[in-house]
Amino acid sequence: MVLIAILISAAYAPAQDAKGAAGTVILGTVAGERGTSVAIPLYYESKDNAAIRSVHLDVDFISNNVKFSKAEKGIAAEMQDYDLKAEAEPLPNDDQGRSRTRIKIDVAVAEAGKALPQGLWSYLEFLIPPEAKPFAISLNPASVSAKDVSEKPAQVVAEAGKVIVSVPAEPLAGCFFFAH
Repeated sequence: MVLIAILISAAYAPAQDAKGAAGTVILGTVAGERGTSVAIPLYYESKDNAAIRSVHLDVDFISNNVKFSKAEKGIAAEMQDYDLKAEAEPLPNDDQGRSRTRIKIDVAVAEAGKALPQGLWSYLEFLIPPEAKPFAISLNPASVSAKDVSEKPAQVVAEAGKVIVSVPAEPLAGCFFFAH
């Protein structure tokens, strides 16, 4: 897997209203070359150490140039284990005829009374086919819901991420006279 860049901003401007939210689920931005795969980080930041037990997140994206492959647990699982489930389903094409996909992500602690940890929850792996066009694909949160440790609904917001399909750099031909 080639991972060119991970850009997660600690200072972000929420796309959704974060006032009163218990925390924020953040999708990272990663660039990768055609014919490789990239791992998008899924990160959680709690506000005032709010105890959240489960989160459901739907993420929509244009899937002409990238395909969702799988989700794997991140390092936050070492602090408190949790269940992670992610599945992709096709959506109707958009008005320009581009194929779309929705990833349904569920993160939850199985034990009653336990809370999800802050930090890197998951890596979402995307495959970039060799014929993919250079493009920035937005990973847009369509909906997000959460429950606190007492199973009551809690407000959580989500931040969009991106998969950037880049073109491999062409090797530069050196000049013989300047190289010797």
